[in-house]
Amino acid sequence: MRYLEYLKQQHPIRRSKEQKSVFRQYVLDEAKKLQLSARVEATRDGKNQNLVIGEPEEAEVIFTAHYDTPACSLFPNLMIPRNKPLFFIYQFLPVTLLLALSLGLSYLIGMVWLGDTRAYMLSFLVLYYGVYFLGFRTFSNKNNCNDNTSGVATLLEIMERLSKKSAANVAFLFFDNEEKGKKGSKAYVADHKNAMEKKLIINFDCVGNGKHIVFIAKDGAEKRSVYAKLKQGVVEKDGFTVSFYGMKGSESNSDYKNFPCGVGCMACKQTKKGLLYTPYIHTNKDVVANQENIDFLVGIVLGNF
Repeated sequence: MRYLEYLKQQHPIRRSKEQKSVFRQYVLDEAKKLQLSARVEATRDGKNQNLVIGEPEEAEVIFTAHYDTPACSLFPNLMIPRNKPLFFIYQFLPVTLLLALSLGLSYLIGMVWLGDTRAYMLSFLVLYYGVYFLGFRTFSNKNNCNDNTSGVATLLEIMERLSKKSAANVAFLFFDNEEKGKKGSKAYVADHKNAMEKKLIINFDCVGNGKHIVFIAKDGAEKRSVYAKLKQGVVEKDGFTVSFYGMKGSESNSDYKNFPCGVGCMACKQTKKGLLYTPYIHTNKDVVANQENIDFLVGIVLGNF
């Protein structure tokens, strides 16, 4: 089955409780068809509903992706995995602009117009938090093709293909609330700390737009023989390139960072000067996720696990 198109049509937004619940039931039904054990696991704090397919504590490798979708942002969340200074500058830019705008307008309202310090402070708070929540937190993004429908579709296709081959040594986790600070995966690790200590986690997030596939591994993952096998077994084809990096000099903020042996996988475009980037995240322009990307990643997994 081509999950990507189905998800884009039937489950494009997975942000409200109802939207998430309907999506989780869909995945449970798919797992049942594939004769895989599946359950919804509420984290102990009661704030997250993660989907668990297979038996993670017994698996050699766990494939993961977050299934929730973000709010629509006035400012794109540009991913720049191999230029940490530029990444952090870009992350602070919206806050800096919002702060400057709020300070300027509140000064005009409170001090110039009303001539009152208290009015200045009050107008600043109203402007800053009002613009922040309306512009970055309130409205659901309607287009989430790359973030993270692409990752979810990749997991589902790996599930389907491996179930026909052998799924005995793998498991799958679909995380809740990544867009709220990686809360679903963070709580899962807290609930299964000992079992996750040495498990290789490969997380797919924003893998649908760009032909430069980037893997970023934490130190624990670098020491796992199964990860070394993956690195050696990858074959570049169909115009795709694959790069493997450690955490030094890398920055990609996703669920894999909560695991001792976590690996993040993303797809990037590349500028003429070699800068890797992934555009349009958290905006309505997130309309591109290519099936060929998913096919390529599924091929890597099938060829090495």
